[in-house]
This record gives sequence, structure tokens and C-alpha cells, in this order.
Amino acid sequence: MAISSEWAWLPKELLDLILDKVASPFDKVRFGAVCKSWGIAVKERRRLKTQVAQTPMLLIPSKDNIKKTRSLYRITDRKISGVKLPMPHNRRCCGSSFGWLSYVTEASFITLFNPFRNAKIHLPQLQKLRGYRRYGNKYEYTVKKVTLSSDPASTPEDCLAMALFGEFTDLAFVKLGDESWTYVEEDRMSVYADVLYFKGGQFLVIDHRSGLVSIDVNTNQKKILAPADLDYTDRTYLVETSGGNLLLVRRLIDSFPFGLSCQGMTSCFEVYKLVLDDESGKVVERVKVKNIGDDVLFLGDNQSISVSAFHFPGCHPNSIYYTDDYIDTKPYYPNGPIDMGIFNLEDGTIRPHYKPDPAHKHKSPPIWILPSML
Repeated sequence: MAISSEWAWLPKELLDLILDKVASPFDKVRFGAVCKSWGIAVKERRRLKTQVAQTPMLLIPSKDNIKKTRSLYRITDRKISGVKLPMPHNRRCCGSSFGWLSYVTEASFITLFNPFRNAKIHLPQLQKLRGYRRYGNKYEYTVKKVTLSSDPASTPEDCLAMALFGEFTDLAFVKLGDESWTYVEEDRMSVYADVLYFKGGQFLVIDHRSGLVSIDVNTNQKKILAPADLDYTDRTYLVETSGGNLLLVRRLIDSFPFGLSCQGMTSCFEVYKLVLDDESGKVVERVKVKNIGDDVLFLGDNQSISVSAFHFPGCHPNSIYYTDDYIDTKPYYPNGPIDMGIFNLEDGTIRPHYKPDPAHKHKSPPIWILPSML
């Protein structure tokens, strides 16, 4: 008891020095669990936003097939972490933002879940989804994606969630604590593919033909920023680079025969840099690029992420790390969610980053997640 008490009263300066040496997010969690004062030190560091940025990890089924946990795969050294996170193996995630996963229940409620904190936030029911079913009982696929404006643990009173849902991909947003969603005016001319909270001020939404709109959450007004003038693609993404630029990423998918069925596999990506007018917000320039410098993109069911390879030597620069996020179009693929890889923008080659276990083909697709602290 005496030793424990002495640890609890270590000066803050010394605790900060120790935390500077703790690189792993899991070790930070263990550090904060030692005692109350150490936990406060970790929370204070998070509040001041002085912790080292983290690279995304891949949330995958547990190797030992434990049904209530999942494992993490580190792409920097291609190893599975020994940490088991609480999460049902068959629960499909429709979003991943700031370490918070999103999933939809059979009653059309959306839950935000942080497996690192074992914390949940229940969002209101999406009334427009009541009674709606896709692929029989596959209610998990009724919501395409949920994106957050900020970390709910840091800004609980200001955090917003935007959902893309339904057969025609409708839009709705909610502020944490509100009792109902605000539904954006329907537009049957557009089928939306991705949403991004850009530069702390607005939600940007892209459709499958690269039409870009902004959503003003104060007035619930939708504004067209760029026309839908490119060919249809199965998946389109919006990404804010580490330098603050806006990228449009188009994913081209081909179908290949697997036995009696065909399964889609990514053939390539197209990347465009979008330049917005400072006053109108509209796109004034769209340039196709094959070089994003030191940046690395992480795309899938998650909120699109960009990090600098300079800070993470195990990542390949000028590349796109992607997961299989279109299994909802054919949820009973013969081989499960196998379309994952690393696309090199310079030469167009694709290499693997994680090889799924064939025994997991009926389980939910892996998803990128940013480790977050207590």
C-alpha cells in the first residue's frame, strides 16, 4: 500500500516525462488505470491535445473466434495486437470516427461505441428507417455510413453526427443530446457515397458521380458546390489531407468469377484535388493527381483518414490503404470481404496489407479505427 501511495503522488512533471515515453495507446490506457492521479494525467494530456498522433489500425475478428471481442491489426509491422476489444464479431460497423464505431440496431437506433473506453452513446431512432429492411433481416446495411464532426469525449456538447441511410441514401444529422434527427431535403437525382466534416465548419457530401454538396446544419440548407459530371463509380470518398487539402477519391471495381458467382475486386483509384472558392465555397478547380506526397489514405466504411508517412515509417507514402466496404451490395459473397490492399498512386500497383482468414468470411468486414485514449 505504501508503494502504491507513493506512485499516486508522483509530481505532474514526472508523469508527463513518463507519458512522453509511452508510445502505445494500449500502454497509455494501462497507465491511466494505475490510480486516480495517473488517470487524470492521461485525461489532461488528451484535453490539451498534446498526445502523439496515432496511425489507424484494422479492427478484425479475433483469431480465437471469441464472439464478443475483436482484435487489432497493426499495418506498420503487420502484426495482430494481443489486446482484445469488446465488440460482437458479427456486428457490422457503419462508421468509425475518432475511435468511435457506429452500428445500427434492428429498431433503427444508431449506437456510438468506443471499444478503448468501453463507452456507448445512444443516438435517436432514425424514424425514416422504421419498417425498412434490406436483404431480408440484414438491417445492419440500412445505414451506409455515420461520420462525426469531432470526438464526443472531448466535445460532448458540440459533436454532430451525419448519417447516410436508406435505399436512395438519404441524409440526416443530429447533435449529441438532441431527441431527434434533422432530415435533409431528399434528392432522388443523387445517390450519396461519402460525407466529411471539413475544416471544422461544414459537412461535405459526395455522390457516386462526384457531385459535391455542403450541408448547413444551422439552416438545414443544401448547397451545390460541384456538378455530378463524372462517370458513376461504386465507391467515392472525400478526404482531408494532413496539409488541409480536399481530395476526391474514386474507386473502380471489376467483377471476377469465383466458382458460380462473381465478386467485385478493386482495379484502381483515381484521385482529384479540389480547390474551393473562399467566398462561395464552390469548387473552382478539380485536378487529377498521381502524387499526394508523403500522405497515406485509409478508406473504407470509416471516416476517411489521411496521415503523414513521415511520422509512421511502416506506412507506404503516396498510397491508399483500403478495405472491402461494398459487401452490402452483395452481402453473401462466396469468399467474404476479401477486397483489401494497398494501392500505389505512382505506378498503379496493388499489394496486400492484411490477408483475411477464410474462416471469417461470414463475419463483418474489417474496418479502420483510430486508437483513442481515456
